[in-house]
Amino acid sequence: MTSQTSTNLRNSLLPAAALFSALALPAVAQVTTGRVMSGDLGIYYEVHGDLTSGVTPFLVLHGGMGAISGDFGDLLPVLTEQRPVIGIEQQGHGHTGGREAQVTLDVMRDDTLAVLDALKVERVHVVGFSMGGMLAMELGVTAPERLETLSAISVSQNHDGMHPAIVEMNRNPGAAPSPEALELMPTQEDFAGMQAAYADNPDGPEQFERTMQQLHTLIVGDWGWSDDELTAIEVPTLLLLGDTDFTPVEHAAQMAQKIGAQLAVLPDTTHVSIMSRADWLAPLIANRIKTAQE
Repeated sequence: MTSQTSTNLRNSLLPAAALFSALALPAVAQVTTGRVMSGDLGIYYEVHGDLTSGVTPFLVLHGGMGAISGDFGDLLPVLTEQRPVIGIEQQGHGHTGGREAQVTLDVMRDDTLAVLDALKVERVHVVGFSMGGMLAMELGVTAPERLETLSAISVSQNHDGMHPAIVEMNRNPGAAPSPEALELMPTQEDFAGMQAAYADNPDGPEQFERTMQQLHTLIVGDWGWSDDELTAIEVPTLLLLGDTDFTPVEHAAQMAQKIGAQLAVLPDTTHVSIMSRADWLAPLIANRIKTAQE
C-alpha cells in the first residue's frame, strides 16, 4: 500500500473508527497476560489483581481501534483499587490478531465469554466504552447471567441514535465532514495514538488498516437492540456519556428510561475526553455496584 493510498484510506474511514476509541494513554504495569483460543483466534487478555480473592472482578471492554491501556489507562488504576480487573482486546485490536471474518457484536461476545470461561470467572461487573459499551449492552441482552452490573460509556441504542452529524459522516465517508462533526471528532494526533497500540499486533501494524475497514462495515450495518430488548434487561445498569458526546443526551435519557438504568452526563466532556475523567467515572461506577447490592 502506498503512502498516499494509506492516507486516503485513513481519512475515509476515520469517522467510523473514531466512534469507538479515546486517547492513547500510558500502559498500566503489574499485570498478568495471556491468550485464550476462541475458535481460530488467540484472544489477548490481562488480569490486574487476584481472581482467586472471591471478589467479583471488573471486566473492561475497550473502544473500537482502541486497546486496554489506551482506553482505560486513567481509569484502570482506580478500578484495581476496588477489585480485580480483567481486560480483553477484541479481534484485530491491540495484541489480538485479526480474522478474515467480519467483526460483529456476536463474535466479540463469544470471544469475551471464551476468555471468562477459561479464567473460570462466572460473573463480572462489566465496564465498556463505545464499541466496548455496545458489547457490554450485547452481554446484558444475551448473557445477563454473567453480569452483576453493567456500566456502558458513550453508547447508543443503534446507529441512528448517534449525533446526526456523525451518522452522516459514516454514511458518506468520502464527503467533507461538516464543521459540527469536526468539533466532535478526534484529532490526527489522537488517531496516531490509536495506531501506536498496534505495534505488537500478531498480524503486524498493518492490521490497523484492516480492522478499521471492518469497523466501518460494523458501524454502518444493522446493529442495535429493540425497545423490547432494552426493556427486558434486568442487570443493574449505568449509562454514562459526555454532554458533547457522539450520543445526544436526549437519546441516552430515552435508553435509560427503557432499561430502568441510572444515567450520568459528564459536563464539558466529549467522546474523546470521557475516558480521562477517571475521578468522575470511578465513583459513579462504584455507586452503581453499591446500589445494586442494597
